[in-house]
Amino acid sequence: MTAVSAAGFSVATLFRMDPLGETDVPSAETGAATDIAVCALGPRRESVKSARDFARETLVRWGAAKLTGDLTLVVSELVTNALCHGMADAPAAPDGDADDDRGPSGHPVQLAMLRKGTRVMCAVQDPGCGLPTPQELGDGAETGRGLHIVECFSTAWGWFPLNGAATRSGKVVWAMFQIPGQ
Repeated sequence: MTAVSAAGFSVATLFRMDPLGETDVPSAETGAATDIAVCALGPRRESVKSARDFARETLVRWGAAKLTGDLTLVVSELVTNALCHGMADAPAAPDGDADDDRGPSGHPVQLAMLRKGTRVMCAVQDPGCGLPTPQELGDGAETGRGLHIVECFSTAWGWFPLNGAATRSGKVVWAMFQIPGQ
């Protein structure tokens, strides 16, 4: 069974992420997720702040406020990448209407957060088909540091394409965090 949240993010998608299936996790952390939260984001700059606010409020509600600094920084980077790159390389909607909050492919950029035991994952879905690849940085580079920041501040990160579903295209980029002191 595939559960779909109100925002349209397939909850089953969250369970495809490798860190959730690790076999070396303590037995108390195996099984179903304890909390899932999803936020749909429009294709606007203001969505980066909305995503940070949503992440911060979710972490506080889950009793994981110690992650706020690192996780909100990573969320900023992932959502910025989704808006700058994922929306730009998305296939056009059949009716050509790209002016609404759903984005050019008919579904919005979305942020999903999942808490399972002592770990929290954030995942950003976008309609783009471009691969998230860390850039080689020169001495004076002013851009291209986003995925380096994600790698430095998270326990693990990765991505996978959303293929095989006629109505869904794009990718999910995720980052995993360990709640400090737990």
